Amino acid sequence: MHPEIVVFGSAIVDFISYVNRLPKSGETLHGTKFATGFGGKGANQCVAAAKLGAKTAMIGKLGKDTWGQKYLGNLQSQGVETSGVKQVDDTTGIAQIIVSESGENQIVIVAGAIII
Repeated sequence: MHPEIVVFGSAIVDFISYVNRLPKSGETLHGTKFATGFGGKGANQCVAAAKLGAKTAMIGKLGKDTWGQKYLGNLQSQGVETSGVKQVDDTTGIAQIIVSESGENQIVIVAGAIII
C-alpha cells in the first residue's frame, strides 16, 4: 500500500472516568462509569482519515506491553499501515481522564513510549 497520508505522532490509551462533577483538590468522588479508549492526537487523526477512505500510515511508538499490543491491533483493524509503529521497552502512553456531566474534564498524561 502506498499511503496518501502519513501521520507522525502519539498513540495513547485513554482511561476515562465519568463523574457528576469534577473533584476538588484532595477530594475523592465516586464515578458513574468507566471506559477505555484508543487516543492520542496523532493516532486519532490517522484513524479518522482512514475511516474517511484515505490510505493512511502511522509513525509512532508503543510499549511492549498488553496495551501496546491491543493498540497496534486496533490501528490495523482500522486499516492503518503500521510498519512505522515501533514497540519499545517502555510502557504504552496513557491518559487518565475525568469527565463531568457538564462536559468539563481533567486529564493527566503519562507519556511512556510516545514520541515527544
